[in-house]
Amino acid sequence: MIAIIGGTGDLGRGLVARWVLAGEEVVIGSRVREKAELVASELSAQLGKRVRGTTNFEAAREAQVIVLSIPFEGLEQIIGEIRPALTPGKLLFSVIVPLKVEKGEVSFERPPAGSAAEEVARLVPQGVRVVSAFHTVGARQLKQVEKSLSCDVVVCGDDAGAKREAIHLIERIPNVRAVDGGPMRNSRLVEPVVALLVELTRRHKVPGVSIRFEGL
Repeated sequence: MIAIIGGTGDLGRGLVARWVLAGEEVVIGSRVREKAELVASELSAQLGKRVRGTTNFEAAREAQVIVLSIPFEGLEQIIGEIRPALTPGKLLFSVIVPLKVEKGEVSFERPPAGSAAEEVARLVPQGVRVVSAFHTVGARQLKQVEKSLSCDVVVCGDDAGAKREAIHLIERIPNVRAVDGGPMRNSRLVEPVVALLVELTRRHKVPGVSIRFEGL
């Protein structure tokens, strides 16, 4: 089972929808159970497949794979909330990006650890396997399930087995290729790309911008 913590947001909803359509069992987590249940009901009706919603802690407790799709500012609070459910061996995706929007301009705010994913790895209990991913695909494009995707997802992490599992799950989504991006510290190279994608989306007035790497 996959738990999407922050599954009520655009990226979270898109991941829920794509994985459910690929045959995965997914549960949405939210601070407010009723909000998660409402979004789960909406997605169930849209997809014709059952999606459940519950609290962040309950979702994290039930699942072996956890996706953190939350604002960077709330990271420490959410980790504290779900920490008892983060048992050794669980696989945790960080799709978080610390962005700042000021006077219409978007920028990447580098965290003290170097990247959001490294902050996640610092905060979670020992034995939880952390990878970073889904920074090179547009959230709105993920949500548009009636349209096929054509993009690459860069996966960074220090645990080779965790990366293999993450790559397998990512490639369950049709027409999405997972690319091994190397160790976790390389998240410092990938996360800032999101600011560029946001800017291109805004400038060209398109639903979203994703990346496909040629030559790999």
